[in-house]
Amino acid sequence: MNTQLVDSIVQVFQALPQAEQKLLMERLNSLFTQPQSEDEEPISEAAWDVWRSLGDDAVEGKLENPSINHDRYLYSNPHE
Repeated sequence: MNTQLVDSIVQVFQALPQAEQKLLMERLNSLFTQPQSEDEEPISEAAWDVWRSLGDDAVEGKLENPSINHDRYLYSNPHE
């Protein structure tokens, strides 16, 4: 769980004026009370387990200085 994100959201919420806090609460609550559409299947627990495991067995790459060269590695044309 990303507690830092949750704490940040709470801080933003607390900084909002009362009217905006109420509006935000109403919109968030509506997300949880809306029924699923008939053609939408609920996500199985097995699917969540797979999602949570992504990266557990990742192989370390060979990207040198990834924070610096990230975009260059992703977007450079290897045929140039």
